[in-house]
Amino acid sequence: MLEAVRLVQPQSARAQLVQKSALVVGLGIGTTPSALIAHGIATTVVEIDPVVYGFATQHFNLPINHTSVIEDAVAYVDRNRRKKEYDYIIHDVFTGGAEPIDLFSVEFLQGLKDMLTQEGVIAINYAGDLRLRSASMVVRTVLSVFETCRLFREEAEAPEESETDFTNLVLFCRKVAGSFSFRQPTREDFLGSQARQHHLLPRYEVDKQYFTKRYGKDVITKRKSQGLEKAQYQSALGHWKVMRSVLPDAVWENW
Repeated sequence: MLEAVRLVQPQSARAQLVQKSALVVGLGIGTTPSALIAHGIATTVVEIDPVVYGFATQHFNLPINHTSVIEDAVAYVDRNRRKKEYDYIIHDVFTGGAEPIDLFSVEFLQGLKDMLTQEGVIAINYAGDLRLRSASMVVRTVLSVFETCRLFREEAEAPEESETDFTNLVLFCRKVAGSFSFRQPTREDFLGSQARQHHLLPRYEVDKQYFTKRYGKDVITKRKSQGLEKAQYQSALGHWKVMRSVLPDAVWENW
């Protein structure tokens, strides 16, 4: 779903003709940057862990025609927020139940906003239990920085009687005010992938008030992050419970 940044309808005809560029914060196995590169987008990947980058290139076919930066994303953004601009920014730093708190702070998100072109789009992935305080804090923080956002979950909401509602939530935001929509994807957008045919176009939109009306009004800043640190503990336990339903305990214990 993160790749749907390409599907956001531009506000001007001129924006459709410009060579696009993208910044990807957090690599994983490289699925999203690989797709952006395949679509001809000049892509920069910022990944703090050289081992992750090595695995993505050696074992998951991350194309070589991109710019790689092995560095803390906070330092990269601080150094370049007034120097570089991108049409698309992908923020995807999930680490297994908890996220690097600095990368969800007002200060860091403001830096990313500064690096967006006027019609640029950012997609921010949050993976966790959407019923918990940590999810509301992250969403409120993002909405405090970006004027226009739409929120989509990866799948339909879990039944009320379920213990958790763990899923991926992607926030698509622009730096300027005004509504936006997604164009219908074409065969070329799917890159021959059946998974993209099912998941590329965002489907399950969430009302922002689901998060903004819960758990107070706190936002995450560099100086005020203890609330999220405590809230993430419960989310992390929920994540590992989900993972143990996917593979046996022994697999994770050995890993």
